[in-house]
Amino acid sequence: MEEIRLRDAVEGDLPLIHLIEEKVYPAPWTLNFFRIIFHMNEDLFIVALDDERIIGYTVGEIETLGRKESPKKAGHVLNIAVRGEYQGKGVGTILLDEVEKRFRTKGANIAYLEVRESNENAQKIYRHRGYQYVRTSENYYGDEDGYIMTKKLDH
Repeated sequence: MEEIRLRDAVEGDLPLIHLIEEKVYPAPWTLNFFRIIFHMNEDLFIVALDDERIIGYTVGEIETLGRKESPKKAGHVLNIAVRGEYQGKGVGTILLDEVEKRFRTKGANIAYLEVRESNENAQKIYRHRGYQYVRTSENYYGDEDGYIMTKKLDH
């Protein structure tokens, strides 16, 4: 494995990103859904490369929460995945750190994500990166509950 490099995703990356999604998740997003999310969040859609090969990705969005007179910004990690043979090698952590950095740049002071109840490996990584369990969202994934986890972002 060469040194991992990050770059912004481009639309031409989406078919390869979708292939990773299909291999990693039991209920993958469709390619068309990836296109929609890409156009809504281009500056928060990041790919990880080993040499020039896409080995992982993440995408986030900024949401405005709270009262109209004093809104707060939150970064929502919509999706993150790493090719099977690269899992456990820190690629997901590199991607997560980068999207959190971009959330901070956009004024977010909190990040949050959802994770399958059964995905204990991901939960462990998120806890190690400072995320805390907040609540369970019943049937979030249709076939399984999801845990909502949050992290305060230091500026």
